[in-house]
Amino acid sequence: MINRPKLNVSGYRGIWGDTLTKEIVINYTKAFSKFIKEDSNKKNPTILIGRDGRESGPIIKEIILNELQNMGVHAIDGDVLPTPTVLFSVRKHKYDGGIIITASHNPIEYNGLKFVNKQALFTTGEEVEKINKYAEGNIINNEIEISKGSITEYQKFPEEHIDEILKHINLDLIKSKKFKVVADMINASASVMDPYLFKQLGIEFIPINGTPDGKFAHKPEPIRENLINTMEISLKSEADLGFVHDPDADRLVLIDEKGEIIFEEYSVALSVESILSKNKGEKAVINLSTSQMSIDIAKKYNSECISTAVGEPNVVIGMIKNNAIIGGEGNGGVIYPKINLARDSFVGICLILELLAERNKTVSELINELPKYYMKKDKWPIKGSLEEMISKLKKHFNDAKTNEIDGIRLDFPDKTWLHLHPSNTEPIIRLYGEAKTKERIDELFEDARGVIFR
Repeated sequence: MINRPKLNVSGYRGIWGDTLTKEIVINYTKAFSKFIKEDSNKKNPTILIGRDGRESGPIIKEIILNELQNMGVHAIDGDVLPTPTVLFSVRKHKYDGGIIITASHNPIEYNGLKFVNKQALFTTGEEVEKINKYAEGNIINNEIEISKGSITEYQKFPEEHIDEILKHINLDLIKSKKFKVVADMINASASVMDPYLFKQLGIEFIPINGTPDGKFAHKPEPIRENLINTMEISLKSEADLGFVHDPDADRLVLIDEKGEIIFEEYSVALSVESILSKNKGEKAVINLSTSQMSIDIAKKYNSECISTAVGEPNVVIGMIKNNAIIGGEGNGGVIYPKINLARDSFVGICLILELLAERNKTVSELINELPKYYMKKDKWPIKGSLEEMISKLKKHFNDAKTNEIDGIRLDFPDKTWLHLHPSNTEPIIRLYGEAKTKERIDELFEDARGVIFR
């Protein structure tokens, strides 16, 4: 496994047949099995397997199922399942762990692995270290369970997940509005969920790319340039709202009634508005790169919004520690712990539809009522020392308040901020920033980049 990416808290991603091979899948499956056996104190633990629908998924799944059997594991084959559905199902059925075959929004040639522990959370940094150690050490044959495991297929996970979400929203109110929506499922895992979800919501549903065969109709990153056709369909359909999923359905992007993409940061902000407006004084948690909107919304409802390091596991830990009622990441990942301690696009859909129904307003009207900020995002390959970049920024912007729990975040008195940090999923550095005017953030970004690359 020399010169390969390593498993981290965001999982393992690589190009199938290149940086993700059969050998790597076998090693990590064995390593995770060993970890789960120790963690659960069971010789024959039960592990759920789901995949995001990519074309390389079936062969990777078969490799995993075979190795789990060899390790004496009882494997539950969920086949195509969204990432949040795997996490929900591990918790509901009290499985000992889960394996998700996904590369999230990475290009079609990629795939990857995410591991879920018995608490139905993604494996922590400490757990990942242990799994990496086992994978690099190569688990020898005498560690393999003599009695083979088993494989069981189960197909009700999507309905169970949706049914639980519907218990926590005003279903009758949403039904009464007779909404019309489009949803782009990118021919991936949301395809096994959305038809059932919108039927239960009593919504007229226009599916886009709804066959879970992994043949992505556009690049999987849910950004405007990849969604021109989806926007056109939404506009022509005269839909009240459009939803766009990424392949493993843990991120949600919206399209308004005018057929325009709504910046992904609004998915979390609208969900925070939906929950805190009915639960004043409760806490929310976001990451350091997420828009200031959620912090402002929390203040409006006499609530606190706490920021953590970037990465879903960090936000989840922050939510648990602070007993937060809602949270998420600005990439469109909504976390509602009553359902899932994980980003969940289906939760986001329901919370936003409920807010629309309660306020009796269009999406664009709701957006116009939120605090107005201009956000900018940039990235570049890792070159040079991150510590040196941080030092330069601190010295140059010596009037800013600093936070160094994840790279460096600089906060200025006018609610402008910058956040420089290494990516958890790619060998790149990210720079995010936000201000009340476009001119201010453009100027600050230019200044910051000049300092970093000087």
